[in-house]
Amino acid sequence: MKKNILPNGKSVVKAKNNYKGGILLTTILFLFLFSSLFTLVLEEFKLTQQFTQKSKEYYIAKTMVSIFISEIKQSKKMIDKEGYQDFSSGRLTYEYDQKTIICTIFINQKSYTFHEFYQPKQESDELKDK
Repeated sequence: MKKNILPNGKSVVKAKNNYKGGILLTTILFLFLFSSLFTLVLEEFKLTQQFTQKSKEYYIAKTMVSIFISEIKQSKKMIDKEGYQDFSSGRLTYEYDQKTIICTIFINQKSYTFHEFYQPKQESDELKDK
């Protein structure tokens, strides 16, 4: 050991560092930490992509139903009990029962079902509107 004396009269002892440990354990822990963080980031990215895709498909399906209902309301003819309509992103099938239209949409091997209330206008209702 080496002893140094400071200007104020105090002495400081410097010890020689004879540490002979390897860096293997430190390196392994460092790699484990960063691989865990990388895995978490990748998992978060994957979940975000899946959520975005499912949200996009849901809103496409909801838009298809809205377009279908608006076309029915604008047309003067009666709606069939069952039928389908093809869109560029998928197929809409429907069943009409009294006041409810059950729309099932098929997009990318997934199906979405919506229940819409629909009351066709009677001729007397149309005369009141005019």
